[in-house]
Amino acid sequence: MHLLPLSNEEIDFLNDTFLKYGNDASILDISELDGFFTAIVSGPNMLVPSQWYPDIWGREANQPEWESESEVERFFHLIIQHMNNIAEMLMESPEDFEALLSIDALSEKQILTIEEWCFGYMKGVALGKWPKLESYMQKQLDIMALYGLEENFSTIDNLTPDQHQKTISKIESAARKLHACFLEKRSH
Repeated sequence: MHLLPLSNEEIDFLNDTFLKYGNDASILDISELDGFFTAIVSGPNMLVPSQWYPDIWGREANQPEWESESEVERFFHLIIQHMNNIAEMLMESPEDFEALLSIDALSEKQILTIEEWCFGYMKGVALGKWPKLESYMQKQLDIMALYGLEENFSTIDNLTPDQHQKTISKIESAARKLHACFLEKRSH
């Protein structure tokens, strides 16, 4: 079964929904959601929607007051479709996996931003209560943590734009390796 990737219109709907209902603790855009779901489907334990959905909005106290039932249904359908797409890609053709990154609108050149995706990934790691990793796998996770944890911001502030952009391929490779590591452990 091959799922269709989200269309630009569906991505715009999700981004608009995050903008409309988001808060300081919520996921802010589709890139952060993509990172969050990549960690959720890659982790050591399967998490059900009732475990991860509240974290999209920053836990129970921040859940949206939806305008209509159709709005929440469309939102939920699209995020499930996107999560399933990520899982299918990592399972069936991991070499084709690409992080869904945002473009820095303030930059003159087309620069992809990594931080939102990595922030989402690290939220998924925390929610999944990942165990201590072996050294090689920890190095893979550290690539995401560099951009996804506030404590590392001073380090990334010292990177050049070129160094920043070169990290993108490392992030995607690390995501593939971490998924494969836990997939192998879950299958035993």
